Amino acid sequence: MLFSLRCWTGGLVPAIVWVLLFGSVAVAQEANSALFVTVQNPITSDVATRIENQISARANEKNEERRAWVVVLDFNPDGKPASTTNFGPCSDLAKFLSSPKMAGVKTIAFVHAPATGHTVLPVLACKEVVMSKGAAIGPVVVEGVPPLEVSEQVAYKTRFNRDDRWPIVQKMFDPNVALVKGVAKSNGAPRYADANNPESMSAIAGTAPVNGVQDRQPASYPTPVARAVELASGVAENQREVAELFGLPPLRSDPLAGRTPDAYQWALRGDVDGAMKESVNRVIRDVRKRKGNVLILILNCGGTDLEAARALADDLAGAQTGDDALLIIGFVPESAPDAAAVVALGCSEIVMTKPKGAEGEVKEADLGNFERYLKTAKPSAVAAQRQSLRDFAEQRGYPGVLFEGMLNRDVEVVRAEGEGNNRNKRKLMTRSEFETEQKANPGLWKQGRVVKQPGKRLELNATLAAELGVARLTVPTTNVDEVCSAYGLGKAKSPDPGWLDKFAEFLRIPAVTVILVMVGFIGLILELKVPGLTVPGIVAAVCFILVFWSQSRFSGEMFVLALLLFVLGLILVGLELFVLPGFGVCGISGVLFMLAGLGLVTLERFPQTWEEAVPLGVRISTYLFAMMGAMVAAFVIARFLPQVPYANRMMLTPPSDQSSANEVQLPGASEAAELLGAIGASTTALRPAGVVRFGEKFVDVVSDGGFIPSGSRVQVIAVEGTRIVVKEI
Repeated sequence: MLFSLRCWTGGLVPAIVWVLLFGSVAVAQEANSALFVTVQNPITSDVATRIENQISARANEKNEERRAWVVVLDFNPDGKPASTTNFGPCSDLAKFLSSPKMAGVKTIAFVHAPATGHTVLPVLACKEVVMSKGAAIGPVVVEGVPPLEVSEQVAYKTRFNRDDRWPIVQKMFDPNVALVKGVAKSNGAPRYADANNPESMSAIAGTAPVNGVQDRQPASYPTPVARAVELASGVAENQREVAELFGLPPLRSDPLAGRTPDAYQWALRGDVDGAMKESVNRVIRDVRKRKGNVLILILNCGGTDLEAARALADDLAGAQTGDDALLIIGFVPESAPDAAAVVALGCSEIVMTKPKGAEGEVKEADLGNFERYLKTAKPSAVAAQRQSLRDFAEQRGYPGVLFEGMLNRDVEVVRAEGEGNNRNKRKLMTRSEFETEQKANPGLWKQGRVVKQPGKRLELNATLAAELGVARLTVPTTNVDEVCSAYGLGKAKSPDPGWLDKFAEFLRIPAVTVILVMVGFIGLILELKVPGLTVPGIVAAVCFILVFWSQSRFSGEMFVLALLLFVLGLILVGLELFVLPGFGVCGISGVLFMLAGLGLVTLERFPQTWEEAVPLGVRISTYLFAMMGAMVAAFVIARFLPQVPYANRMMLTPPSDQSSANEVQLPGASEAAELLGAIGASTTALRPAGVVRFGEKFVDVVSDGGFIPSGSRVQVIAVEGTRIVVKEI
C-alpha cells in the first residue's frame, strides 16, 4: 500500500471501501510507472541535488501515465561498493526521501554490494530495502568517518523512525551496543534491544543474541542477517529481479536526471544499415551541440541486417549515459519489423500508436515481425540471434523471452505469477522454464495467462506491448506531436546532422541517380571514341563513385567517400606519371581529389561560419604543403644522392648521353634517323600507335599524345632509336 490512511468519522465500512478503492488505484499506478535512479558514489551535494530534482520531476509529472509512483535507488552502480564519509549530503538526501512530499511515493533501496559509511543513512530512509546475496549494509563508522556526534545520531534515528528496531541501526555506529532480540512485554511483538541499556531491556522479555552480529565492533549486516533483523525485505540480483519482486514494469534509469527537457525529432526511413548508424550518430552529436536532451526517433524503418541494427542500438544505449545523456524515445507510428525492433530496444522508452475506440483510420502499431529476416537467414544465424537478442533485451530491462518468441515458432510463452510472500511477482517464461521452476520451487509460482501459443511467432501490438511493459506509453495517432504532448514537451525541433546526409539523400533521389548514370556512361563513350581527352573519363569516374557510395550501405559515411576520392586521385596521378605525357588534366585533378579526400576524412561537419572554415582551410593547406614538400624532397634526393658516397648505391646510374665506342646500334636505327622531318600519311588511326606511309615505306609510329585519324598528314618530329614520334600537320 502506497499510502497510510486514517479512518475518520463516518463509519468503518466507508473507510474500508475507501481504502480498497484507493489501494487498487495505487497498485495499478505502481504497476505502470516506476523510476530507476542511479546513486553515484560517493554521495556529494551535487549528487543529492540531482537525485532530488530527478525524482521531483517525475513524482510531480502532470501525465499520470508517466508519473513515478515507485522509485528504485541503485546505491551500487556497476556493482561496486559504496561508501560516503561526508555526513551532510547523505543527510540531505535522506531528509528528502522521508519528507512529506514523498509520502505518496514508494522508495526502494537496491543494495547489491557493500554499503558503508554515511551511505547507510539514505538507504535506511527508503521505505523498502532489497539486497543481493553478496551485499551488506554497514558499518557506518569506517575509515574516514569519526564517531557520530549526538546531532548525527539523532538524524539516523529520525530517518529510521522505528523504536522497536533502533538498536539494529545503533549497532552500526556504536560498538558498545550488545544487540539482542526478544518480544515486547506490552504486545508480544518482536523487538530488539541493547543488552547494555537497562531502560531498553526493561521493555522486552525472552532475549537472545542476534546471530551474525559480533560484539565490541560496529555491525555489518550481510544479506541473510539483514533479512533476519528485517532491514531488508527481499533479495534480487539485478534490476529485472527487483521489478519482478514488486510487480513493476522494466526498470530503466531516467537520462534527463531532472533537467528541463529540450526535444528534437528524427525519422529513420529505409533499411537499417551502417549508413543509418553513422547518420544517427551525427544526429546525436548535433543534438548535444545544441544542448538538447530528448531525441524522438520515428521508426519508419526495417531491414534484415540485425548486426547493423544491434550496433545502432548499442550506440543509442551509450548516448543515454554521461553528463550529456539523452532521453531517446523510440516512436513506432505503424510498424517496427525485423531490424527496427532491435533498434527500438536501444531506446530509453518505446511509444506506440493505439487509436481510440474499436475502429479508426489508424490501426494499432506492431513491433517484432521478423518474417522477412527469417526467410533470408540461415538457421544457425537465427539461433545465434535469438539468444543474442534475448540477452540484449534483458540487459535493457525488457522481457527477453518475448524476443525468443518472435524468432521461435515452437516456443510457448506464459506469464508466471508469484504465490504466498511472492504474490506481487510477475515473470514471463517459456513453458519449459516454467515447469522447471515449479519443480525446483514448489508453491512459488502459478501459471497466469498464455502470452504466446506454440505454432506461431509472437508479434506485439500496442495494447499487448504496453501490458507486458515493452511500450512505455501509447498515443492515439501517428503524429509525433502526440508523443511530445504525452511527455509534456514543447514542439520537437529538427536537428541538422550535416551536409553529408543531405547530399547523400539528394543523390538517392531516383531522378538524380539516373542523371548520374547517364552522365557517367556518356563520359565513358566519349573517352572511348576520342581517346586522350581525359576529362570525360574523370567525370564518368566521379559520377559512378557517387552512385555507388550513395546507394550502398556506406551512404552518408564520410570516411568511405573520402577514401574513394583519395584512391581516384592516386589513380589519376599514376596515369599522368606513367601513361600520359606531360602534366595536364589528370595530374591536376588527381592532386585535387587527393586533397579533397584528406580534407573530408578530418571534417566533422561542413563549415557554416568563417570561424569553422578556417580550421578546414588550415588542414587542407597542411596537406598541400606536405605534398609540395615531398616533391621538393624527391627532387633533391634525385639530384644529389648519386654524389653521396655509399648512398649512391641505392640508385641505378642512368646511361650516359654520349654513345660509347663499343655501343652497337640497334637494327633499323639509322633508317629511322633518316626519317626525321619526313612527311607522310597515316594509313591507320594513331591511338597513339599506328602505321604511316612514307613514299613506298610503311613504318610503325606513335603520335605525340593525341588521337590522329587515318589518312591524316603527319610529320616526324622525333626519333628515339627505332621509336618514331609524329604529329599531325
